[in-house]
Amino acid sequence: MSALHQLTMSYIPEQDRILFRLSTKDKTEYRMWLTRRFVTVLWGALGQTFSKRPELAEIIDKDVQDAVLGMKHQEAVQSTDFETPPVEDNADVTSNTGPLLITGGKVHPGKNLTGISFRSEDGADIRFNLNEQLMHAFCHLIVTTSTKADWRLDLSVGDGQVVVPQGEALVH
Repeated sequence: MSALHQLTMSYIPEQDRILFRLSTKDKTEYRMWLTRRFVTVLWGALGQTFSKRPELAEIIDKDVQDAVLGMKHQEAVQSTDFETPPVEDNADVTSNTGPLLITGGKVHPGKNLTGISFRSEDGADIRFNLNEQLMHAFCHLIVTTSTKADWRLDLSVGDGQVVVPQGEALVH
């Protein structure tokens, strides 16, 4: 798969599923259904990936670790473009079959990239890599979309109460 271009998620009430659209820079798009059950399992794996980051793993106090992760998450989300609408002229590789129903997957933590592989019910294997900022953006999409779906999964990255100040901070 070529480099990622755009990740989008939307809740489709008629299906009670999240439609995950992944597009690449070579204008290829994959559409996938994510169920509530799958998102719950995926979320556990994504959370473990964050806790294995070296800068967080060396923090012993869990509350401090959550606060640092919460700040990193907010900083990454604030610097991500969520406003650009999905590109519509991509070649949808799932146009003949409809979105792939994702039934399994793996999260592969790495030093600079996290690899994610999804497996569909018909055996298709979709793999993509996320740097730290995209990993936070991906998690943000999951949180906001599952909240819109009213799935009541109580998902958050780190301490969701941490507020990152905007602009310059003045320290006396």
